[in-house]
Order: sequence, then structure tokens, then C-alpha cells
Amino acid sequence: MSDPQQHPASFRDPAGFIFQYNGHYYRQVNQSYEKDFKLFHSSGLYQHLITARQLLPYEILQKNMTGSQHWYTTLLPQQLSFITYPYEWCFSQWKDAALLTLDLAAEGIKYGMVLKDATPFNVQFVEGRPMLIDSLSFEAYDETRPWKAYRQFVECFITPILLAKYQSPALLKLFQLYPDGLPLPMVAGMLPMRSWFNMNVLLHVRLPLWLSSSKPSAHQSKPTFSRQKMTHLIGNLRSFVNALALPAVTSTWNNYYEETILSDEYARDRMEVVQPWLKKTDVQTVADIGANTGYYALAAAAEGKFTLAVDADIACLDNLYKEIRRNKVANVVTIWADLTQSSPAIGWANEERASFTSRLKVDMILALAVIHHLCISKNISFAQLALLFSKACSWLVIEFVPKTDPKVQLLLSSREDIFSFYSEQYFIEAFAAFFSIEEKVKVKDTERIIFLMKKVGRD
Repeated sequence: MSDPQQHPASFRDPAGFIFQYNGHYYRQVNQSYEKDFKLFHSSGLYQHLITARQLLPYEILQKNMTGSQHWYTTLLPQQLSFITYPYEWCFSQWKDAALLTLDLAAEGIKYGMVLKDATPFNVQFVEGRPMLIDSLSFEAYDETRPWKAYRQFVECFITPILLAKYQSPALLKLFQLYPDGLPLPMVAGMLPMRSWFNMNVLLHVRLPLWLSSSKPSAHQSKPTFSRQKMTHLIGNLRSFVNALALPAVTSTWNNYYEETILSDEYARDRMEVVQPWLKKTDVQTVADIGANTGYYALAAAAEGKFTLAVDADIACLDNLYKEIRRNKVANVVTIWADLTQSSPAIGWANEERASFTSRLKVDMILALAVIHHLCISKNISFAQLALLFSKACSWLVIEFVPKTDPKVQLLLSSREDIFSFYSEQYFIEAFAAFFSIEEKVKVKDTERIIFLMKKVGRD
């Protein structure tokens, strides 16, 4: 029996905090939040959000597990299979998270409460949809006061989405550098001139920036506020976000099977190899590294596996996420990550937000048609890959693509071949340090080989 350990990211809110105990995560509600917590339940807001599947459900435990003198009650929330951070989301995930936050704010007002926090870190994608995970985010609503989370919402949601629309979705990674929100002066300077013609950009980005730089008058009175103004503000923001969209883009990888050397037949041939292994190993969690269109990630999900679809191409992930949402696939989470420069540990003492590789713990990794890109394009060695995968999974399905393959030849056409180590022999030797080869199958009509590997020492 270990002692309860407070989560390193949960220390700023005096209303309570997250802690871990015996492999489960709990939330302590402090006495300072007692009144709002009671209102949250007695008003019917909690039940409404649970019914609407907008809030992560929890069980109330009348047990002081931490021994804290500030304790009021303890919550046991539905446990999450994987935590993602906003800088690992695609554009459509950002947009859905923003719309959820506005819907929560609007619903709260109907029940006499207001959303006091508007950070994307309070949202996770659960069962194919965004959900609020911070159950202490509401407080009693005073309609005479402006929405105190408005500026936070603009800097944490509006500005990243605007930069993605007007400049590049790649700029969503800026949130990793500014996790408290992108500064308005910086964003205003990065937005192109054509954004000036968007009235909402003027209203929510440039006007607040101008007002904050102007000197207040000594006799200036505070503007009055009302429920009607609050409702109008949230409605305006919702229409603004809902109208934002990316231009159609064809990336290097989002047409990988349609317009490249590889064919649909090749993808199906690989599936004939991979799918039986998903069944026979009886794994419960899978990470598809280089998921691309999601063909294999969705197949793993169809077998009942909780699946992470990981890719460095944000356009691919955006298409996949929209397919997951459209088809209501409940057990796939998309993650925008490049293994060569994945999310680092950040925040206070570098412990608030864990690195992607430290969070990547699954039963099986699928690494199909990805090794040659890492080794040839990024100069990653087989030994480095074997070590990384050994820390992340017990089973590994990995495809070796030889130098004679047209795809590898294409990669080598633009650079010197310094990869004397790149051979099947060296590949097997490097992975043998951590894995045993259970099966190997050559893909039809190619020289590619798919290996099923088991981590050495696994029971």
C-alpha cells in the first residue's frame, strides 16, 4: 500500500487537486469549494452534463484519503486510458474542444453557474469525443460580472485556431511554448492583413489588445454586465469558432496509398498478416506509429483494442479524427507526434506535463512502413529504435523495408548513402537485444518483411 501522491500538474486550484493512490487517480475537493460543489449537484448541472456526455463521470467517496485538513470530499473519476495534451491535437480536435468549452459555459448559466476556467488542458478525448475532466471548473454565477475566463478562452483557444487557419496548422505547436495561452500582441503580429476583414478577429483579438494598451480615465466607470450580454458573448464566440475552417490541403502523406508507389492491394496484403496477430496475442492496448489514414489503427479498434493513432502529419490526423467522429469510433485517440521530436516534459520542474515517450505504454506497437523514414531520413539507428520500443510495449509488429525497395531508393536519391548498417541482418541483431522474433512474413509481391516480436522476459 503506497501513500497518496499528488499529481505534479494539479497544484494551482485551491478548490482541490488530483492524486494517485494504488494505481488509480482521485480528485480531492477542498472545503473552500464546498458551497459550489453542492450547487453543482443540487442545481442539476452535474447530471445534465453527464447525460450529455460532456463531463467525465465520477463517484463520490466520503473518505479523506490524503489526511488533509482542507478535505471536503473525494471523487473517483472514470479512469482515462491515455492523456493527450493540446499541442498533440489536430485542428478539428482544437475546434471541437473549443466548442465544448463554450457549450459548457452556456449550459452552466442555465443552472446558475459559470465556467471559471477555459483552458484546453481541462479537456480530454474520451470515447471518440471531447469531455471536460475538471469537475471543479464551475462556480456560482453572478450575472453582474463579466466572464472572467473570457481572456483565457481567447488566448488558449481562439488564437491557436486562428494561426492554424491563416498561417499553418503546424503553429498549433506554439501552445507547447505558451501553455497559458498565446499572447495577443504576438498573435496579432502574425496574422495576415486579410484577417482584418474578419469582424470577429477585430472584436476578440485586436480590440482587446488596443484597449489594454490605452490609458484608463480616472473617472471611467466599469461597464455593466448582464445575463443577456453573457449569453450573446458566448453565442458570438461559438459562431466565430464554428465558422473557422482550414483550406483543403494535400500533404506528403494524406494520399499515401492513393497516389504513391504503394497500392490498396499492398495495404490489404499487410492487413492479412497483421490482423491475425492482433487476435492471437490478445493485447488490449495498441499504438499505431505512423498511422497515416488510420487503416490499421481502425482495424485494431474494430478488434476491441484501445488504440492510439500516432502520426507526424497533421493533415492525415485531421482526416482520421473526423472519420472517427463521424463513425462514432469510441476507442481510438489521435495523437500528433513525431518520434524524432515528440512532446517533451514541460511545466514546473518539468513535471506538470509528461513527455510523450514516458506516456507511451501499450501492449503492442504497430510500426508499419515507418522504420526506413526514421533511419534514412532522420539518421536514427536500429538500436535506438529497439530501445525506445522496448520501453513502450510488450509486443511489436514491425516492417523492415530493404534498400532495394522503391521507397527507400526515393529517400536515398536526395542524399548520400551513408547507411551501411541498414540491412535485415543488422536490424534483427539490434532488436534481438530486447525482443524475440515470434513470426516473420514477407508481404506479397514485395521484398518487405513484417516481424511479430515479443519483448524478452515477458511472461
